[in-house]
Amino acid sequence: LLGTTGLGMLIDKLKKQIAERKDQLTQTLASGSVQNYEDYQKVVGEITGLSFTEYLISDLHKDIDDD
Repeated sequence: LLGTTGLGMLIDKLKKQIAERKDQLTQTLASGSVQNYEDYQKVVGEITGLSFTEYLISDLHKDIDDD
């Protein structure tokens, strides 16, 4: 299994990938690339889901560091 250091590195990599995806989606909205309201809802929904996932990962990481 992963040690604490390996787990921390994995969490950091995951957080970076999530942030990059959120940036891509935000750029999609900012550039006006969304064609209709349905696509807009999908993009915003994905951003919302990624933000919640970031929160959960950060909370988990904090719990691991506290142990």
